[in-house]
Amino acid sequence: MIGGMKDFEFQGLPWNVTFGRGAIHRLPGILEQNGLRRALILSTPGRTRHAGLLQSVLGESAVGLFAGAAVHVPTGVVQDACRAARACAADCTVSIGGGSTTGLGKLLRREVGLPQFAVPTTYAGSEMTPIWGETTGKAKRTGRDPQVLPVAVIYDPELVVSLPPAIAGPSALNAMAQAIANISTNPLVGLVAREAIRVLAEGLPRVMHDHGNVDAHAVMLHGACLAGAALGLGRSGLHHRLCHLVGGMYNLPHAETHAVILPHSVAHTAHAAPEDAALIAAALGAGDAASQLYRLLIEFCPRHSLRALGLSEPDVETAIAAADVDPSDAADMRRVLLNALAGSPASSDGRTTSGKKTNL
Repeated sequence: MIGGMKDFEFQGLPWNVTFGRGAIHRLPGILEQNGLRRALILSTPGRTRHAGLLQSVLGESAVGLFAGAAVHVPTGVVQDACRAARACAADCTVSIGGGSTTGLGKLLRREVGLPQFAVPTTYAGSEMTPIWGETTGKAKRTGRDPQVLPVAVIYDPELVVSLPPAIAGPSALNAMAQAIANISTNPLVGLVAREAIRVLAEGLPRVMHDHGNVDAHAVMLHGACLAGAALGLGRSGLHHRLCHLVGGMYNLPHAETHAVILPHSVAHTAHAAPEDAALIAAALGAGDAASQLYRLLIEFCPRHSLRALGLSEPDVETAIAAADVDPSDAADMRRVLLNALAGSPASSDGRTTSGKKTNL
């Protein structure tokens, strides 16, 4: 301790961000600056219109399109994309879409060494992290590898205006979860995390009530960029572990799973970590962090419980058994998941925990 401050270590990441209206049109120059000329475009089946725009922008530099990206990045999809990359002799990938597409680009970097350029069209934030995930069968593996960080990220709010409100709300809470997990990691990361929460909390009502407003989407992309940066620099904890566990095992929608679980994971940790809860509440501009997150869930997300996403109580027990953790951790996980299963109101004041501090 020096002067009342905690000792800490910090290591930055080599981000390259281009942000602004029409930023997608700068992509050909960005590829050229990096000496790359043969891009395989990655998208989901639902983003083919965006992929077509990207093909038009890149012209002859777009040598292929793989439109099979899928949630939780299944191993079979990764293998298919690798074959597509080899078939067109790609020297890089350009992903356009949400976290599923960015995640596929990361796995192509791991498997065949192709650098990725990410063009986000949701508020996923994963484009700012070195975290990868892959699902084989019902088991999802995740890890950190600096090599999978996209070479450049292009944020163009004009591409996000078409994001349906039913996706925008959960996507925003998913981004908040990344920042909330790092509210007190260290002074530098915490500063980024608090600003991310503030920007997202202020921007979400605006973008949901005025969905065609490009400036409102720019605010949300700004918040998502900061939230992803906080997670990229920091850590993931109980919340992300639970989301990856049940999401991968039962193929749940990624953003909605995060949105539904978030108020309950924050409520769970608030008693043992009141300082963190207070920081989150302040960033949200609210008196109680868990209650405010629950209000945002109810107001801006179409589904409010894990049961509404298709999960059952036996599914929760199966997932906890598969997690293979000690009884104390299993009890914590069960408590959060059962509350999220029911979709009951969350409150930091009304939640008791095992007494140990648990990372959000």
